[in-house]
Amino acid sequence: MSMPLRILGLLGLILRGILTTALVLPWCSRARRRRLICHWSRRLLQYLRLTIQVQGAWPDSPGPYLLTSNHISWVDIFVIHSVHPVRFISKSEVRHWPIFGWLAARTGTLFLSRSSRRQTLEIGKAMTQVLQAGDDLGFFPESTTSDGTSILPFKTSLLQSPLDCQATLLPIALRYSVPPGHSESAYPFIGDMTFMESLVRVLKSPPSQVTLSLGTPHKALELGTDRRQLALQLHLLTQQLRESM
Repeated sequence: MSMPLRILGLLGLILRGILTTALVLPWCSRARRRRLICHWSRRLLQYLRLTIQVQGAWPDSPGPYLLTSNHISWVDIFVIHSVHPVRFISKSEVRHWPIFGWLAARTGTLFLSRSSRRQTLEIGKAMTQVLQAGDDLGFFPESTTSDGTSILPFKTSLLQSPLDCQATLLPIALRYSVPPGHSESAYPFIGDMTFMESLVRVLKSPPSQVTLSLGTPHKALELGTDRRQLALQLHLLTQQLRESM
């Protein structure tokens, strides 16, 4: 598909996403909501020419799960949504991104200002409420994106809530491939890059692949009795998943 046709298709998909989010999602069941988000995310990856390879399977038990992952790109969220939609915790800047910020807000994203200790505490309470309501929740413990060649240390600021509510954690790992003939992937969203700059770079990139490796669920207290232990164990599990790809 040529670039102009892909852009037209992407614009149509975004319009459909806006209408579905505004008119359908507020009134449908949790199961249907997940199906719609999953289908939309898969179509988005198709227009980005990104193929997903999944290692492992989503757990059979119903959850809810607190999913943790390494973080490379804004596309990570849609890669995860294409397998199993979850609500996310994102930095507050995402709320102001064109269209995608609005979609994130209307699909239940919790926005966090990392400079505010008070809001971190409030997000912790909101995490507990989301899990107690039966919704799966996801976040990126690195608290920033990396170039994908390694996994940054996991921050502890959001790990008290899963300990307090004895959440079931589901570690996953992501890795974007480097297309043949290229020195790097177009997907890392790092440095001073803006969202629009990243989107253009992704659209211009050749067909690529991302691997998502699903780990084994663990109760938070099985991995550590405090936030530091939990962060170290989650980092180790994520690193092992990434190395298995």
